Amino acid sequence: MQQALLLAVLATAPTPDAATSPAPTPASPAPAVQAGVGGDAAETPATEASIDASAAPATPPAPVLTPAPAPAPAPAATVEKAPQPAHGHTSPPAVLPTESTAFNAKAGDESDVEGSRYKIGKGYTLAAKDGRFSLQIRGRMQLREDIEHPNVEGGETHQLLQMRRARLVLMGTVFSPYIKYHFQFGFSPRDMQNDLPNEPGSIRRNPLRDARMEFDRLRDFTVWVGQFKVPFSRQRVISSANMNLVDRASVNAEFNLDRDLGIQFMSKDLGGLGGRLAYYAGVFMGEGRNPIDFSDSGLLYVGRLEVLPFGKFDDYGEGDLARTTKPGLSIGAGYAFQDRAHAARGTVGDYPADRGTTNFHHTTADLVFKLRGFSFSTAFHFRKGFKRVNGGAVDDMGSPIATVAARQGLGWYAQAGYMVPKIPLEVVGRYSLIRNIYAAQSSLPSSDEAGGGVNWYFVGHDLKLQLDYFRVWDQTLGASFKEAASHGTDRIRLQLQMYF
Repeated sequence: MQQALLLAVLATAPTPDAATSPAPTPASPAPAVQAGVGGDAAETPATEASIDASAAPATPPAPVLTPAPAPAPAPAATVEKAPQPAHGHTSPPAVLPTESTAFNAKAGDESDVEGSRYKIGKGYTLAAKDGRFSLQIRGRMQLREDIEHPNVEGGETHQLLQMRRARLVLMGTVFSPYIKYHFQFGFSPRDMQNDLPNEPGSIRRNPLRDARMEFDRLRDFTVWVGQFKVPFSRQRVISSANMNLVDRASVNAEFNLDRDLGIQFMSKDLGGLGGRLAYYAGVFMGEGRNPIDFSDSGLLYVGRLEVLPFGKFDDYGEGDLARTTKPGLSIGAGYAFQDRAHAARGTVGDYPADRGTTNFHHTTADLVFKLRGFSFSTAFHFRKGFKRVNGGAVDDMGSPIATVAARQGLGWYAQAGYMVPKIPLEVVGRYSLIRNIYAAQSSLPSSDEAGGGVNWYFVGHDLKLQLDYFRVWDQTLGASFKEAASHGTDRIRLQLQMYF
């Protein structure tokens, strides 16, 4: 791991000057003959000297010669056009050029500020002329109203108005254009609580969500170090700012691996194939976000591969707001092995009642397709727990707590959206299911959700109003699928997002 990080840092060294040596001057082409009408060469103009025809001796008329027919013009050579990059993406070189590196940066050096600007979709940016420093600032708010009504006897309707997310992002470059930093803070109550173990008052419940360093000069070997999203579930990695329903699927909530501390190697354009191939591989602590205590040596190992047969497109943003005219298809698959996980779902969720550990196999496969305002995404998840070890916890009476079954099973969701022509309105639908396929050997409850929504995009995802409705139910609400669904909870969510 240390050697790989050193390799990424060494990649910030300047490239040889051979690339900057002057290229040989191409031979000048011969001047083309100016063609006249009919393809003949243009005549040379006569001199201005006056000739007196009467003083000149009579001469016999010159014989009239019939010119030979001009040869037919040769057919123009057919030049085969180079294939155009799909979706306008051109692959960068394997080693990106720069004169500003970490090796020629010195303490006390000053860089002139090139300027600052605000760009919709990018935020406010301040940058140095030599590329040694930049700062980009973005903020986001999601104000949400939730209404829920359980369809059971005596069920009462409840509502909640909340600031679902309140985020601040600071990112940019330092020392070199290819050494980057990224911070994200979440200040809403749900930001600081969500997906962490039930430990009220824990210092882990703080605003820090992301804190990473990136070394991305090598196209095929970018390195991230720090705390960030584990590259496993596509929908989890997609920003919550770019959803085309109010929030992610229940399947993602159950099976994602959220954030963790570790190191990741990746390329979003492996081999320079126009963005058609991407990979991610990482090793993480396996404790989730903001760990503070010493732990055992169990780690989380993750790998993910993506294939984009038609070339690079926006496969990490839901919906086809741009109404792309070329098809975009991304197929991904991921695997993770977790050694001695402490949380019931791997890196997230409460601890098992017995406070023991579980080894997990996590697998996922997903697909995204976009064309002319239509978008479709689907994902399959599977989690298998084994080597379930009791942690020795006791109840209030001092009796040992029995070993809790591993939380294992599968999940699937499908989601489709369509942008209504000529107006920024999108209609979306989704169905999700989670299944316990191990009966008593699993503590995972089976559940479903079905529903849809509409979105009005004032300024794309940056300013939008979303409304959705879902019916959610689980296995405890009825003996049959139909009975459980009829007793499910109706959920209505209205959300306004501003991202600047």
